[in-house]
Amino acid sequence: MITKNPLLHQTTNPAISPTELRERLLRPFPSPSPKMVLILLVLVAVLAWSWEASRPSEINRVSGVVDALEAMGDLIGRMLPPQFELARETRNMVNVLGNEVQLGWPVVITAVIETIQMAIIGTVGAVLMSIPLSLLAARNVSPHPAIYQTIRLILNFLRSIPELVYALLFVAAVGLGPFTGVLALAFSSVGSLTRLYAEAIEQIDPQQVNALKATGANGLQTFIYAVVPQALPLLISYSIVYFESNVRHATILGYVGAGGVGYKLYEYMGTGAYPKLLGTALVLVVAVTIVDRFSNYLRQRFI
Repeated sequence: MITKNPLLHQTTNPAISPTELRERLLRPFPSPSPKMVLILLVLVAVLAWSWEASRPSEINRVSGVVDALEAMGDLIGRMLPPQFELARETRNMVNVLGNEVQLGWPVVITAVIETIQMAIIGTVGAVLMSIPLSLLAARNVSPHPAIYQTIRLILNFLRSIPELVYALLFVAAVGLGPFTGVLALAFSSVGSLTRLYAEAIEQIDPQQVNALKATGANGLQTFIYAVVPQALPLLISYSIVYFESNVRHATILGYVGAGGVGYKLYEYMGTGAYPKLLGTALVLVVAVTIVDRFSNYLRQRFI
C-alpha cells in the first residue's frame, strides 16, 4: 500500500518581496477593508446615539462649547484668589512687611490626611477579603465549577453597587464618621479587586504547577511555591492602583457624611465659599500627586 507523505501536499504562503514588505512596514495605517468601514460606521452611530441623550438641553445654562467655556471662566473668577480655613486654636496674627497676616494650620490638610488614612485601611481591608475570594474565583484553582460560578455571581453583584450607595448603607448602619468611609471603600473595592486577582492567578504558567505536583507537593505547597510567586507582582500592582483610586473615592464619600476632605468640599460648595473650595482642591491635587509618586516608587521597588 502506497502512502502519501502529507508534508509534500502542504501549501505554503508565497514569499513576500522585500519591496512589498518595506511598504507594509512604512504604512502607518492598514488598508481600508469592508469590515473596517463597517466597524467605523457602527462606532459613529454609537457616538451619535450617545450624544443625542447627553447633549445640553433647555434646563442647562449652556448651548455649546463657547457657553460652557464662559461658564467655567466665570466660576474660576469667583474662586480666585484661593483661601484656606485655619484651625481656630492655631490662628495667630503676624506682622509681615507692615501688614497683619493671619497664619495657622489649614483645616483642609487634616481632612486630606484623614482621607488618605481611610484609603489605606479601606484598601487593606479589600485586599484581605479579595485574596481568599480570588482563589475561589480563579478557574484554574477553584475547587469546583459550582463554587467558581457562585463566587463570580457574588462579585458581579458587589461591583454593581457604587461607592456612594455603600456609604449611605453604612451611614445608616453604623453612623457618621471615617469608619463608615473605610467600610464603604473596602466593600466597594472587593468585587473588582477580587476579579483582577483571579485573572492574575488564571494567567500563571501551569507547567510550574504540574512540575511541583510531580514532586509530591500537596495543594498548599503548590499554591505557595508555584502560584504565589507568579501572581504576586500583578497582585501588588493591582493593590497599589486601587489604593490610588480609593484616595479619590474617599474624597467623594464625605458628601454623605463618611468623613475626610469630601465633607469640607460639600460645606464650601453649599455655602458658596468658592475661594476656600479652590484652596481645598489645590491641597488635594498636591496630596494625590504625592500619593502617585509614592505608588510609582513602590512599583519600581517590588515589581
